[in-house]
Amino acid sequence: NPAICNEEDLREISKFLQKDDVKVNPFDQVLKEAKKGDFIYFDPPYYPLKKGSFTTYTKDKFLEKEQEKLAEVFKELDKRGCKVMLSNSDTKFIKNLYKGYKIHFVKANRMINSNGTGRGKINELVITNYSSNTKVQNAL
Repeated sequence: NPAICNEEDLREISKFLQKDDVKVNPFDQVLKEAKKGDFIYFDPPYYPLKKGSFTTYTKDKFLEKEQEKLAEVFKELDKRGCKVMLSNSDTKFIKNLYKGYKIHFVKANRMINSNGTGRGKINELVITNYSSNTKVQNAL
């Protein structure tokens, strides 16, 4: 029973998100303003583990073409000297897109799923272009 609506937390988060230095934009729009030293985190619709998996937050799909475009944006931000982090599904396709970057394996809890057997811990990737204290494993 996760606490989905805690009024005090929601009000604090709302205040934080109204600050001028916090921006939420379509992923490719970040290139308009990104500069050296910025931290950018991407949380796209994850690449599907199987046919019929969730792939969108809007009416538009987010599949191979969109994942490839996101990888291009990630690489451009890296060239600019930004610190970039991205989370996605643990698939060969995603690991190949980010070959050469630091790929961290994490276990994520999924409490909500249309299929009850799909709940529980799943493997995910966190990809960065910078070092951290997290153990990095060779993903390929």
